[in-house]
Amino acid sequence: MLYCRYPTTIAHLDCNAFFASVEQAYNPRLAGKPVLVAGLGGSCVITASYEARKYGIKIGTPIWEARRICPSAIIVPSNFKRYLLYNRNLLNIIREFTPDVEEASIDECYLDLRGLRKLYRKSYADICMDMKETISKRLGITVSIGLSTSKALAKTASNFRKPDALTVVHPRDIEKFLAQIPLGNIKGIGSNTLALLNKKGIHTSLQFLHHPSSEIKSWLGKTGWQLQAELQGQAMRQVSTTISIPKSLARTRSFDVTDNKQFIYEEILKNLSLAFWHLRRQKLKTSYITLMLRGQDYQIYDEEIKLPEELNSEIVILSHFRQAFERLYRPNQLYRSSGVITGSLEFEEFIPPRLFPKELETSPQLSLFTQIDQINDKYGPYAIALGPTIQYRHISSDLSKLYLPFIG
Repeated sequence: MLYCRYPTTIAHLDCNAFFASVEQAYNPRLAGKPVLVAGLGGSCVITASYEARKYGIKIGTPIWEARRICPSAIIVPSNFKRYLLYNRNLLNIIREFTPDVEEASIDECYLDLRGLRKLYRKSYADICMDMKETISKRLGITVSIGLSTSKALAKTASNFRKPDALTVVHPRDIEKFLAQIPLGNIKGIGSNTLALLNKKGIHTSLQFLHHPSSEIKSWLGKTGWQLQAELQGQAMRQVSTTISIPKSLARTRSFDVTDNKQFIYEEILKNLSLAFWHLRRQKLKTSYITLMLRGQDYQIYDEEIKLPEELNSEIVILSHFRQAFERLYRPNQLYRSSGVITGSLEFEEFIPPRLFPKELETSPQLSLFTQIDQINDKYGPYAIALGPTIQYRHISSDLSKLYLPFIG
């Protein structure tokens, strides 16, 4: 491997057809076969394995059309609790190599590798290969990695030779590399930006790279100017491991169109459990919840709950949650998805103690949630989930009765 000197060393790791790859790893009988992961109530492809992509099946392709294009395709329903579990294990493996990890989405992240070459006594490329092999061995999925001096170059490199590839872009090879990349394939240059650049006479990545930065900034603003600088090899955006407080956290579930009230309530209750599980993982609390149902015609209906204090234990709001659902649900209305949005978020440690606390969250509850979260962290969310018929009483003699194993 080439032993290179980098002013900065940033890698972009991208899982290959993540949802489909997870299904193939979980069920080895699917390996090497065209697999389609269905979402939106089972009517649309949200991920296609590379075996299926050979037929031209893409994200958003209707299932009926995908079956026509590839009759041998295997359709599997989406299982986000499984994907979250694989994501958690993936990040744990990556952090064995470097603590500087920025999560970009459920299937991709940026890594700062500076200093690791001396630690491992290997080139950065060899370290990336070790990472790829470890992920493949432990999780049974493949990843593509781009390695360069900036986020933009690393991201472009990881997309260059999918699947299961490592692409290294040394500073001296930037022009040679970008000469192979269509301008529209660069992250940050969407269709509207591409159209504008074309009107300005810029049609290739190299033309964008060498155009006067002052004009790029006047056309595209600071973001466009930073993108050009990053493609030139300058690290304008560092890998950030800082967790900022999100404005809100939403969890949604799609299902086959139905008006079954009990089924819909069970689905939206799963949204609540998953949302609060994520809050506890991030040490956040919420004081504002919105329930959401999407009708067959895609019209959205919502109902809001203002909590008396910041919380991240869902059992204490079950009676309010059920009442809100009763107001939200409309008989004889067909629904296709449900969701829960938690807002007004704050880190637990930043919430000042109250002079007269309501003590909605008790020590037994917090102890119970700690144990439940440990199980769900290991086996995935919903390993243990709220029973749909439970009505909360302020203190239960046996809180474990509130929860049931989830099968789905």
